[in-house]
Amino acid sequence: MDARTLYIGDVHGCADELSLMLEKFAFVRGKDTVYQTGDMINKGPDSVGALRIIQENQIRCVLGNHEMGLLHCIHEPQEKRTLKQRHRIEALENIDWVLSVISQFPLWIDTPHALLVHAGLEPGKKNLSEMNPHILVSIRTWDGAGADLKSKENPPWFECISWEKPVVFGHWAENGLVNLPDFKGLDTGCVYGKALSAWCPEEDRFYQVPARKVYCPI
Repeated sequence: MDARTLYIGDVHGCADELSLMLEKFAFVRGKDTVYQTGDMINKGPDSVGALRIIQENQIRCVLGNHEMGLLHCIHEPQEKRTLKQRHRIEALENIDWVLSVISQFPLWIDTPHALLVHAGLEPGKKNLSEMNPHILVSIRTWDGAGADLKSKENPPWFECISWEKPVVFGHWAENGLVNLPDFKGLDTGCVYGKALSAWCPEEDRFYQVPARKVYCPI
């Protein structure tokens, strides 16, 4: 079998499902290439375990809003952290190691088959380096200015942009699987009890692993 590529959606600490996805894909270490859409951590049962899996299998991840949020808040004085931030930091074992791993995640990866980004691209801009990092990890819909990135009254960001190759993204569990010729949205809410999804471009096939349970109520 020829080498294949797999893009995996938001994991959020669902390490068991991530392992099952690699098994279902019949991943061959050193031969196949695996990417992931970010938000590896938080909400789920085993963020550290999930990060260990990506390191062991050389899975390349982009920075999600949860990784960006942790990197920002860890430098805040403790008294300025919200209760949610404190709880999430306390839930992470080996925090220094976690920070050393996620700090290496880039905002995007231009892969041979697709551009990989966590949430989406900033409409109106053609140069990735000029796009607002907050928009790259947070956008769902587009208001024309970037002030409101999730209003259901506005169109999805991918209806407001064209790109020279397909764009693979996550971040939008409520919207579910997106299967358009130029856009593949892979966040299907595993941590909410739904499924972990992935896409193989060589096969033009989606893989899914059902969540073992509802880890985080919607």
